[in-house]
Amino acid sequence: MKDVPVSGHCDHRFEAVESAFRRNMAMGDADCGDELGACVSVVIDGEPVVDLWGGFQDAARTRPWEADTITCMMSVTKACAAISLLRLVDDGVIDLEERVAAYWPNFAQNGKETMTVRTLISHQSGVIYADGAPAGSLWDIQPVRRALEAATPEWEPGMGGAYHSFTYGPLLDGLIFNATGRGVADVWREEIADPLGIDYHIGLNDEEAARRAEFVETPGTPSRDAIKGDIRTPLTRAWAPLPRDEDFNSEDWVRGSFASANGHGNARAIARLYGGLAGDGTIGGKTYLSRELIADSISEHWDDMDRMTNRPFRFGCGFMLSCEAFPFGGQRRNFGHTGIGGAIGFGDPERRLGFSYCGNRMAPIANTGPFGGPLIDAMYTAL
Repeated sequence: MKDVPVSGHCDHRFEAVESAFRRNMAMGDADCGDELGACVSVVIDGEPVVDLWGGFQDAARTRPWEADTITCMMSVTKACAAISLLRLVDDGVIDLEERVAAYWPNFAQNGKETMTVRTLISHQSGVIYADGAPAGSLWDIQPVRRALEAATPEWEPGMGGAYHSFTYGPLLDGLIFNATGRGVADVWREEIADPLGIDYHIGLNDEEAARRAEFVETPGTPSRDAIKGDIRTPLTRAWAPLPRDEDFNSEDWVRGSFASANGHGNARAIARLYGGLAGDGTIGGKTYLSRELIADSISEHWDDMDRMTNRPFRFGCGFMLSCEAFPFGGQRRNFGHTGIGGAIGFGDPERRLGFSYCGNRMAPIANTGPFGGPLIDAMYTAL
């Protein structure tokens, strides 16, 4: 047993969650190794009932994880990108049933002329590759955007779904930029994060970067190895624009805007976000999405074998829906998103609940894993 610092608060009803968190931090897992730093949060009816953090911000274990520490939560970012677009839908700036090309004229090429915004946001566009972008060109926005404009969908748009692992953020960014002159990161910060006090950001400023925990990638993590591998797979092909030497701690990764994966935050922020979505679309009395649009967005848009990772997935408008790979507590109506290495956030509309867990050490898993899973189980046992 390791002596690992754990702080925060936990309602007595959820003592099992705290016990599971302390076990995670003290013992680790035989196959996935030790936790480094992590946090877990549960919000019910807008009230935080669990808010715990522990461990360390750095691999050398010299800086304890603090209450305001943030870390990269990888693809949890995709749902934040979707919420940014949905906010513009609620505001009447963008229409889900309108053609993408009505806002982004250069997108109307090679079979994408009639694709709707709904098709794009629900991972049904078929534009899962940016083959025209040079290798390593991620941080030069224009080559990736031009590649998406010129791309030919892998199937007829709207006729099937696949997890848009790399392209999702750049696709939504291109649409939002052409419709508003702002990028996803700007809309997220200006319309959601800052007004609602959600400490989650796509591209960090100086103050936020100073609170950032080092992210430790782990060889043996299936998606990470596929992204960075030499054997050509759909994920390797999709992620070709990622610089080969990216370790998810570079200045570009910390400061740049890549709405598929480089969002930084903590469990408190994401649990509050999903707690609001699972309730009435408000946080602190401020509405950020209408109930009608939330209901539409978390309704099933497709349920199929994912063409990117070859696993059965369900999706709504940008949200993963509870499925075999990511059961989100086993409640079929639950919705959320996960990130490489174990980060997760989801909402439970039956219980008006938001849950999130994240750590700064990538666990070598392809599911909720040995750290997040026991926390979710303990929470539902307490409920």
